[in-house]
Amino acid sequence: MAQTEFIISVDLSHPRNHVWHEITDFPSYPSWNKVLRMADNDQLEVGKKFQVQIKTKDGKSSRFKAVMLEKKDQQYFVARQKILGRWFFTATHYFIVEEIESNSIKFIQKWELTGLVSLLFKRMIFRQLEEFNQMNTDLKSHMDTKYSDSTTYEKDRLIQRTS
Repeated sequence: MAQTEFIISVDLSHPRNHVWHEITDFPSYPSWNKVLRMADNDQLEVGKKFQVQIKTKDGKSSRFKAVMLEKKDQQYFVARQKILGRWFFTATHYFIVEEIESNSIKFIQKWELTGLVSLLFKRMIFRQLEEFNQMNTDLKSHMDTKYSDSTTYEKDRLIQRTS
């Protein structure tokens, strides 16, 4: 069956371990993330189902269950949502933390969509996935505020400045 991909990313000037912490700390999402909520799998257990809620800027939301497919600490995790089997609709969501150089990260969100629904409603699905650009903006703003100018980074270690 045909597969469609959708990819967005944001560049972050923070160490990999900080970015990883923020994107995997699901309980803290409501404090900074206007788009996505995830619950019931705080440990990112592979094979475990968990709750997902996507909110749009017009206030609408959709809820569904996903399953954690794969995880490599500090690098990526992958979750999948399926409706009525692969033939109808499957969305596989990758959260990737790619280190460009020390303290320079590209956070990538990638979706692989398959099934009848993804073919028939591709434009509508892509419009909803574009909401995740807001998540990336929120993540950048949150991290820039949380790890503000009072800190500096050196070889993936956080050094507090004392003045």
